Amino acid sequence: MKTRSTTHLITVLAALLLGSGVAVAQSCCVKAKAQGKSCEHACCKQAHGERKTCQKCQAEPGCCDKAIAAGKDCSHPCCAEAAKEKKVCAKCNPKKEDKKKS
Repeated sequence: MKTRSTTHLITVLAALLLGSGVAVAQSCCVKAKAQGKSCEHACCKQAHGERKTCQKCQAEPGCCDKAIAAGKDCSHPCCAEAAKEKKVCAKCNPKKEDKKKS
């Protein structure tokens, strides 16, 4: 009985740990780019000046974050289509609420 409850506890804890942070969330830079602006955070400005992603705001940078840091537009067709509509690609940059559901 004790082994069964221990196994259950480990399974639940693993699901909680793996379920959080697996997907990439919409970053400040991606949201700003969708609005036709640049991110105003000093940390992001500094990182982009060095052609890097901001480790503070993009702990797990997605395709759009990497492209912004390189001074380019994301080459994914889904992201390009969303950018035409001044939106953020929901597939590559899910909202934080969507991230928790994954």
